[in-house]
Amino acid sequence: MIDYLAAHEVAHLVHADHSPAYWAVVQRLVGDHHPHRKWLRDNGPALHAVGR
Repeated sequence: MIDYLAAHEVAHLVHADHSPAYWAVVQRLVGDHHPHRKWLRDNGPALHAVGR
């Protein structure tokens, strides 16, 4: 997951949006990003609750 998050942010250095070109950069960095995005959708709320 950390590799995906890093790739996500690095891709923003190239494209300041979530355009198809942006996702192509992410894909070049980590391969199929869909499982990572699903994991974040499923687990993101619990991460936001940490420390509350």
